[in-house]
Amino acid sequence: GGGGGGGAGAALDEEWESFAAEAGRLRHQLRREAQGGVGGAAFAFVEGALVQAVREGHWLLLDEVNLAAPETLQRVAGLLEAGGSLALTEKGEADAVPRHPNFRLFAAMNPPTDFGKKELPAGIRSRLTELYVPRLSSPEDLSLIVIAYLGPLLPSPPVGPIVAFYQAALDAAATTLLDGADQRPEYSLRTLCRALSYVRAAVPLGYGLHRCLYDGFHITFVAQLQARFQPQVEALLLRHLMPPKPNKPPRPPPARAPARPSGDGWVEIGGFWLQTDPRHTASAEDPRFIVTPSIEARFRQLARMVAAGRYPVLLQGPTSAGKTSVIERLAAATGHVLLRINNHEHTDVQEYIGAFAPDEHGKLVFRDGALTTAVRHGHWVVLDELNLAQSEVLEALNRLLDDNRELHIPETGETLTPHAHFMLFATQNPPGAYGGRKVLSRAFRNRFLEMQTDEIPAGELTTILERRCAIPASFAAKMVSVMGELQRRRSSSRVFAGKAGFITPRDLFRWAERRPGTYQELAEAGYALLAERLRSTPEREVVAQVLCSLLPRVQLCAETL
Repeated sequence: GGGGGGGAGAALDEEWESFAAEAGRLRHQLRREAQGGVGGAAFAFVEGALVQAVREGHWLLLDEVNLAAPETLQRVAGLLEAGGSLALTEKGEADAVPRHPNFRLFAAMNPPTDFGKKELPAGIRSRLTELYVPRLSSPEDLSLIVIAYLGPLLPSPPVGPIVAFYQAALDAAATTLLDGADQRPEYSLRTLCRALSYVRAAVPLGYGLHRCLYDGFHITFVAQLQARFQPQVEALLLRHLMPPKPNKPPRPPPARAPARPSGDGWVEIGGFWLQTDPRHTASAEDPRFIVTPSIEARFRQLARMVAAGRYPVLLQGPTSAGKTSVIERLAAATGHVLLRINNHEHTDVQEYIGAFAPDEHGKLVFRDGALTTAVRHGHWVVLDELNLAQSEVLEALNRLLDDNRELHIPETGETLTPHAHFMLFATQNPPGAYGGRKVLSRAFRNRFLEMQTDEIPAGELTTILERRCAIPASFAAKMVSVMGELQRRRSSSRVFAGKAGFITPRDLFRWAERRPGTYQELAEAGYALLAERLRSTPEREVVAQVLCSLLPRVQLCAETL
């Protein structure tokens, strides 16, 4: 018994020695922190905007307040009472922060009928004085806005035609129009103001008033619509904003670039002068980027949106429609570094903003995320698969997507103003047609300039395959016809409803990269790529039937393959 007790005492002594060593290291750490040296305490309580406003008597706006969690809002409830205060339990202080007499709290939110928006808790809502802000719709109010934007620029701005077009577009949006997500387009005051901002910025550059009107209102009111609805709004645009000509219907102004702006750092793309990044070399040509008529139209439309200023741009369309590639090509042509963030269902704000991580000395330091890096250094950033991320994560970007453009880093309390060359893009597949894609709130989408990208036409896809992959034109045409037939059978019989059986243009490029030399090799390579990933024999037989029926003089035997 005595031996066992001695062993237990020795173990206890070791634990006390270990504890004493830990306490010594902590004392050393705290001493270094007090002296301002490296290696001090890793964490310290940093007061946020709310605490600072309460202490110092600032006014505070809680934007999109009905996106916050109820337990977060309950922390604010005590401030809304007479003589309210704020308890900082995280800091370990018993005394609450008293509310400064000049402190005022404001909140703004969209109605809970929008996607992702919640009802405000009754206990919070009852403590607030509510004001409903209706949409500005009267011609008098809208005229004042147009005059405010264009009055200092033009002696006689076209106030009446612009107001008439805006009201006609609102009526069409409420009754007939559909955007790329199969929803009614959200034409708001922000949409109108961004169109007017484009006109105000482009007219001094020599583009001409009517072309500026056409371009500015096209990127804001037309580009987001499905292709079949775009002519309807284009007709409204021409009728109201283009000058009438005797016995001739109004036509879009010519897309010729004006004289080169003064100074260095400009490149002409699609009839628009875009600023280049002088820190990097612009790439004028890319042999892998094959320009066809539809690709050229997208490239020109994206250049028009970039020329509009630093507004965020959202490209929406089916998979493998070239959304990201056209952004990459424009970034290379203007000499901008392009960073890419791939969203997924578990994306969190840290992937955008950054997080604390240990440095080489073991001290925790803040490491910028891709978005923060782009904002600081003036890079371009593309948020791929935007509608795969959670709405709460995306709504945290609202402050950066607004026209005042700021990025707040809660972990450090820093608020960044973006570099002059910073530009934000996003891409997404339409919700509903692709698994996991969510419908974004109308208020969030309205912060972007939207561009709808449809599937590449079969003839152009054949040309791209032939030139990019260096295969015979006859092979490329047959491959595109195989894709079309498989997609037709998928939509009619649903045999390919599973994700693994879906064929896209990306599959065609993988198929072509196998470099088949004969139609038999082409069929075998296509079967290996398209059929072997399918789960059931009937599905593989469908692929074999299509290949044998569309490719000449081929035979496929599933057993030997």
